[in-house]
Amino acid sequence: MIAGFSRSLASAPPLALGLGLGGLIPFIGLTALTVFWPQTWYAYWLTTELQYGAVILSFVGALHWGIAVELGRQAQPVVARYIWSVLPALIAWVSLQFPLWSALQLQAAALILCYIVDRRMLAEPQVPSWLLSLRLLLTVVAAACLLISSLV
Repeated sequence: MIAGFSRSLASAPPLALGLGLGGLIPFIGLTALTVFWPQTWYAYWLTTELQYGAVILSFVGALHWGIAVELGRQAQPVVARYIWSVLPALIAWVSLQFPLWSALQLQAAALILCYIVDRRMLAEPQVPSWLLSLRLLLTVVAAACLLISSLV
């Protein structure tokens, strides 16, 4: 299983892999700051991570909007994709109304939910196999960072 995951990830275009992994830097960096240097800027680190999480959730949903546009050109039914594509952004916006710790946990749960939905919706021949492997890696790291920050 790990060998298949690694092979699939290795087949990702270098730019997609680099940008995806680079997108983890704010999560990892802000979590590290929250854990190891929380004194003066604690609320700022948490708020910044929360805001970044909201942006990432919006991006994850937008993937489905793009796929729906492409599939719509092929006359395939895309209603569920369009509807799903906006839900992560709405969850992100709602999370910004919660206390920081609850909001971080809600975003972590939403990222995991998005991955679960993606496993079903992206299991199509026209979607490259590396995408789900990359999404899994990014989801695990981002959700773990959000959860760790929420518990510090």
